[in-house]
Amino acid sequence: MTDPLSDAATDAPVAGTPAERGELTDEDAAALAELSEELLVVYDPASGLRWSNRAHRRAFDLGDEEVAGFDLVELLHPDDRARYRDLVRQLCDGGRASVAARLRTAAGYRQLRFHVEVDPDSGLLCAAAGDRSDWLSAQQALWTTRQVLQAILDHATVGIFAKDLDGRYVLANQCFTGARGLTPADVVGKTAEEVFPGEGDVERDRRVMRTGVAHITDEQVPLADGIHTVLVIRFPLRDATGAVIGLGGVVSDITDRVHMEHGLREQERLLDTLVQASPDIVTMIDADGRITEVSQAAQAILGLPPDLVHDELVLRLHPDDLPKAQQAFAALYAQQVPAVELRHRARHGDGHWVTFDSRARPIISDDGRMEGVVVVSRDVTADLAFEAELRAAVSRAEQANRAKSEFLSRMSHELRVPLNSVLGFAQLLQMEKLGPTQHEAVDHILQAGRHLLDLIDEVLDITRIETGHLDLVLEPVEVAPVVRDAVALTTPLAERHGLQVDVDLDDLAPGTHVVANRQRLLQVLLNLLSNGVKYNRPSGSLSVRVAMGPAAGPGAGPGDRVRIAVADTGRGIAEDDLPRLFEPFDRLGAERSGVEGTGVGLTLSKHLVERMHGRLEVRSVPGEGSTFTVELPRAPTPVAGGSLPRPPRPAPASGGAARVLHIEDNPANVQLVAQILQRRGGVRLQAASSGADGLAAATAARPDLVLLDLHLPDISGEEVLAQLHRQPATAAVPVVVVTADATPAQRRHLLQHGAAAYVTKPIDVRELLALVDQVLGTRVR
Repeated sequence: MTDPLSDAATDAPVAGTPAERGELTDEDAAALAELSEELLVVYDPASGLRWSNRAHRRAFDLGDEEVAGFDLVELLHPDDRARYRDLVRQLCDGGRASVAARLRTAAGYRQLRFHVEVDPDSGLLCAAAGDRSDWLSAQQALWTTRQVLQAILDHATVGIFAKDLDGRYVLANQCFTGARGLTPADVVGKTAEEVFPGEGDVERDRRVMRTGVAHITDEQVPLADGIHTVLVIRFPLRDATGAVIGLGGVVSDITDRVHMEHGLREQERLLDTLVQASPDIVTMIDADGRITEVSQAAQAILGLPPDLVHDELVLRLHPDDLPKAQQAFAALYAQQVPAVELRHRARHGDGHWVTFDSRARPIISDDGRMEGVVVVSRDVTADLAFEAELRAAVSRAEQANRAKSEFLSRMSHELRVPLNSVLGFAQLLQMEKLGPTQHEAVDHILQAGRHLLDLIDEVLDITRIETGHLDLVLEPVEVAPVVRDAVALTTPLAERHGLQVDVDLDDLAPGTHVVANRQRLLQVLLNLLSNGVKYNRPSGSLSVRVAMGPAAGPGAGPGDRVRIAVADTGRGIAEDDLPRLFEPFDRLGAERSGVEGTGVGLTLSKHLVERMHGRLEVRSVPGEGSTFTVELPRAPTPVAGGSLPRPPRPAPASGGAARVLHIEDNPANVQLVAQILQRRGGVRLQAASSGADGLAAATAARPDLVLLDLHLPDISGEEVLAQLHRQPATAAVPVVVVTADATPAQRRHLLQHGAAAYVTKPIDVRELLALVDQVLGTRVR
């Protein structure tokens, strides 16, 4: 049973019109629905659209006549239609729901949010929809922006933070917090003082937020590995109205850069110090060819005040040197040449010219551009003057050496000429039948003369060594034969003194060779052996031992050197006297002992051994004896080869006496040779005292042999030899040079230019007779 009051309250009509009652009429509601920006529709799932407002019709480009029966499902995105059907089934008994769906509009698919209600009586579906497409796009863009910003923050290599107006961190990235061993969550919501006690700069933050002006500072912060320098940029954060709402900051660790800048400053300071301290002028030129810097040395070297150095440096170049300098630097700036080396002159402040050696190098940037040139100029004026003086001194020394060489040749000639007569005639007397007294006298003459000749030879040899005029041809020389020859030549002298000579070659490998000159090595050994005889004790002994051993110095192998030791049993030499042993003419008091000697033999021997790349050493014990050791480098054993046969000498031109032409200007030497040749039969001697007379006589008489002196009054003997070989009538005549010039170089030279033999004065009579016999093919009588 229904409550009457309730029914009355519900069903009783209210007096007045709807407007009078304050109610909307259907017309008012329809008008409001048309004005709404939301999309309003009444839809029958079975028959299609019943009604829609203007916003809906405009969105889907529908005319008024197209509304009735329009199928909204066709506008749904295919992917959203199933969801629509599920919604209709859910609301078939009534109720409300909200759903998002995509509908095709004139502008394409739009994202709409529908609020749907179904009338259970009519089954009609009433919906109001709002277009959320722009809002969703904005949300997506915002989300994307946030993601990008977050990625930037997460991957930034600098620290980034933000604070609110109260100084609390509202944002921080990992780079900012990770250096302290923290995470962003450890700092957000806290102040700097809370996170980093004692480090926060509240006043600086407040100044940036108060003034709205960014601020940049370098700050020192303590980290686990020490104090770091960081660059902090603080800037205000503003809202859309421009009001400051907080503080942002970027933090960069610039410790390495600060250290690098400090190192660069130190290098620049050091480089500047070196440049300014350099005795050379260092000039910096820019890419346009302008001088930008000149070192202080320019002021001292060119005598210019500092304010004129830059302006006048180029202007002071010598006019003759300016074109080549311009050409060279043009090529350098064009990068056609890698560097420039130039000698030029520049005018000093007082007017004289200074000579420089300048070296220029380009300054090239990383991209290959020419940024400038650095030039280092050295004052070589004094060096050039010194070089000129040195060249003059060398020239004078060479002239002196030539003069000394000529003096040696002249001295050899002048000393040997009189000795030639003394020894030559003494040898002739020795061949005569003389009484015992006369023979003894001649022996004394020959002994004294030969002693004097030895002295002359040794002094001249020492002088040649000291002046560099002693030429030694070094070659492999077999050791054993030279040692045996030296011992054989010395044994008669040793026997006369009652000495026993022992030779030990057991440690020497057969066929061992050394690098030496055979004649000079034999000379050294003879000198050592003769000294061992002369300075020995009566009934003493003399021994020669040869052994192989390593060379002196690191890395040498066994057997690289050969040692020849000559030991005697003489009185020995005191240790204090050993340094004087090789001084020329110092016989250590032996000149008072009656033992004959010159005092230069050991000096010459030491020089000769050293010229053969060896060493001469001495070890002596007073009262026991001395041992002299010659050490020479070992040489490979040469390959044996056959010797060339000696060409036959021409027979005398006539069947009678052999004709000998003697070209000599010294009458004594002419007489000596005449008496020597008288000791054989079948020889007719003709003499000529000048080169011209000798050439005329040779052309006229066509001799079988020519004996030729080199020092003639008109032309040299060398020229006579050359002319004899040029003339057909005398080209085949053998020429034996007989001269007092005993220099080895002259000997080799004349033998190479056609001399048949080379005989030095004083003449050995028997040697000359044997040579004449060999050339003429006759025999001594």
